Amino acid sequence: MLYLFYTNVNHYLSLSTATSIVLDSSDEKKLPLNFNVTLHNVPCRFVSLDIVDAMGTHLQNVSSNIIKTRVAETASGTPRVLGFGGAGTADSRELKHAEPRAPDMMGLVPKISPELDMAQFLEQIHGRRLVLINFYAPWCPWSRRLAPVWEEAFASVIRQPYGGDVLMAKADCTAGAQELCQKQHIHAFPTIKIYRKHNPHSHESYVGDRTHEALELFVANNVHDPDYVESVSEGQSEVGAGEHEGCVVRGVILVNRVPGNFHLSAHSKSHSFQSQKLNLSHSVTSMTFGKTLTPTQLRILPNDVEMGYDGLSETNHMAIASNTSLEHYLKVVHTTYQVSTAAPPIETYQYTVNDNNYQDGSSLPSAVFSYDISPMQVRMHEEGISFAAFMTQICAVIGGIFTVTGLIDAFIFHTTNSLRQKMEIGKAA
Repeated sequence: MLYLFYTNVNHYLSLSTATSIVLDSSDEKKLPLNFNVTLHNVPCRFVSLDIVDAMGTHLQNVSSNIIKTRVAETASGTPRVLGFGGAGTADSRELKHAEPRAPDMMGLVPKISPELDMAQFLEQIHGRRLVLINFYAPWCPWSRRLAPVWEEAFASVIRQPYGGDVLMAKADCTAGAQELCQKQHIHAFPTIKIYRKHNPHSHESYVGDRTHEALELFVANNVHDPDYVESVSEGQSEVGAGEHEGCVVRGVILVNRVPGNFHLSAHSKSHSFQSQKLNLSHSVTSMTFGKTLTPTQLRILPNDVEMGYDGLSETNHMAIASNTSLEHYLKVVHTTYQVSTAAPPIETYQYTVNDNNYQDGSSLPSAVFSYDISPMQVRMHEEGISFAAFMTQICAVIGGIFTVTGLIDAFIFHTTNSLRQKMEIGKAA
């Protein structure tokens, strides 16, 4: 009786989770999507966030409520912050372009800027105080547009008193300068690299306007400048980190409650990209739907709901081949958890994830996060045994024990009496 009483008391004091599935009653037309994703090998100035969904929404290069942080991997694997991107910085500014000063008819613009390969690059870097190199591809329209302006600007520079200390060269990344372009980690065309103080390992990139005046003024201001601090502060150049310069993209976007995706890819209004050179390997620090929950709310949630709340948290996804897109399929379910009738319910979203890698030779690779929001809603609440039911069980235990033990006692008593009587009759006979 004591054992059954103890177990019933424990059962009365404990709570169980009841789950039901109903049609989603939410009237929200937009759903917040919070994310923090690190692209390991794409500079921030080329990273674009696009949104596409089944309702026909197609937003390109979304920047509202988005923060980009330039990072570089150190030898220990810890990311080092290089700076911030976003509205008004080099990755978002519209570059100005110029037409040739002289009509470029039948190649009349003189080509005085030398073509460099790896050996010539090292020789020129050690021989000049300031070297600008235009890394280009003949098939790139932006490279073709810059070519005559580059030649005319260099022709103007060499006529200046400091002309002997400056070189404006070029390198064809599809022909003789492939090794040089690979070692200089060229992601897009055209890319203008700046080398100072005879240092071939410089990682400074020119991000100013592509006009005669802008190029000539940059040379005049930097030919005797020992460092890049002033040009960086004025937004004319950007210090990179070589091959392992990446970008942390974080923020919140509002998506329609229909199937869709948001994807991170390389995009620029003034560059062309070579898809085989782009690596969209990335890590996801966090990705959640709906309002961000506090640590206290997360501790209250059941373990399976807590795990589904941020299913992509602290995961790494690596592209093992060239021109590889990495896609994540997220199945999202609205979940309501009611702790007690006195407390307000916790509204959240949980999701499951499936990953896929694929190669698409016709377009640039991207990191794609496809989401499908379920029309169903999971409702969960804690429930326990009522006091009346508890008392009924206790009474049943007490009454049942007395009844069963009484029956057993009566059976044993009558059986022993019957045996004793038979034994006595046998002795008397």
